Amino acid sequence: MSHLELSNNIVFLKKLIRRYYSKKPLKEPYYLPKREIAIYSLEDQVYIRHLSFPSMNNLYQYITRRKTPLHLYYSSAYYEDPSAEKMDDKQWLGSDLIFDIDSDHFPGCGEVLSICINNNKYYRGKVKKCDDGGKPVVYPLINFDCIRKGWSEAIRLIDILRDDLGYKEIAISFSGNRGFHIHVYDEDARKLTGEERREIVDYLVLKNFDISRIFPALGKKKKSVYFTHDERGWRKRVLKEALSRGNVSVIGDLYRANLEDILNIIEDIRLDIDPVVTMDVSRLSRFDYSINGKSGLLVYPLDPSRDDFDELDYLSFSPFSGSLNINPLIDASLPVFDKVITLRRNVSIRIEAPYAIYLTLKGLVKVDNPNEADEINV
Repeated sequence: MSHLELSNNIVFLKKLIRRYYSKKPLKEPYYLPKREIAIYSLEDQVYIRHLSFPSMNNLYQYITRRKTPLHLYYSSAYYEDPSAEKMDDKQWLGSDLIFDIDSDHFPGCGEVLSICINNNKYYRGKVKKCDDGGKPVVYPLINFDCIRKGWSEAIRLIDILRDDLGYKEIAISFSGNRGFHIHVYDEDARKLTGEERREIVDYLVLKNFDISRIFPALGKKKKSVYFTHDERGWRKRVLKEALSRGNVSVIGDLYRANLEDILNIIEDIRLDIDPVVTMDVSRLSRFDYSINGKSGLLVYPLDPSRDDFDELDYLSFSPFSGSLNINPLIDASLPVFDKVITLRRNVSIRIEAPYAIYLTLKGLVKVDNPNEADEINV
């Protein structure tokens, strides 16, 4: 992409993003002045860290007048001096307990294309470099069915956090791309060390954890596992799954299952979460209602009790409507959200704004007229 083409795209995105944030849509996190703020600057294409703002109005002034955030974050940690550049000087006061569910971890959900724009070629899977030595654009092929699987996994996680660990202040948000962020705000979770958070992860994923504490038959090398009618926690969940599979027999007041069947069930229903995210007490999180610069979709808070998630799709999380003229830089038919869009190099097309913005953010098209940002509904 030439410098002029790149400049047009940046001008377009800058106008569009600043228009969105001028409406002051963000959800203010608890104790904003105690959190470090970070942005990935659209203009500079670098992360700007160690920012601090006493109020949301100050933050809005910064992101609508000084630096345009392609990505906008706040720290999960609370600090005495969040703007200090050295972590030790920030004086850690505590951190939210956070979890990350990535839908690309599920079978069939992690496929990507590697797109070489200059060579006008693309490949299935990841390649290190293009024929001209350049770096390919990694283009995910994830679909919303995978996002629905992530939602189900996130709800399972929230149920365990409530039922087994007793947490009450729990929030969940769609990441704006391919997964979900879960935050625990209970006061007694804030002071947990990284090691204590790792132990929570070990329990949730049933790894690096003495499972014989839950299923004593494992430690005694028994061939059968017995359950009562009044199980709790993981034992209750494993029993429920065993019953659904018909792997249980009834002996008096007890349920009996083969140990091998139980081990298979444990492997199948253990949670899949990123331990690094949870253990890191200085992790950055995206602002709710901020734009995810990978997709143009919103980081969107959700009610975990909602039962209509299956009725949603990617466009449910787009703040943009209207249409836009784009000029493709590649010959390809690519899945974009719920459609397959055919691109022909240097053949301008007009498509709906969410699709055009997505392709612009991926660097696969150029915007013909950056002033069209003023015509898109925000």
